[in-house]
Amino acid sequence: MFALSIIFVITIINLFKMITENGTVFYKDIRFWVVLVSLITLIVITANSQTI
Repeated sequence: MFALSIIFVITIINLFKMITENGTVFYKDIRFWVVLVSLITLIVITANSQTI
């Protein structure tokens, strides 16, 4: 559970840094979609593991 919490925090920090970057439009950047899909996957895995 601790490792999963660390992964959540790192993913959210990366997403926040990417959105606040001034270089490109964030939703057109492939990194945005990779991080967002990873975050959604982590949420789904966590939700499914709580029901067991």
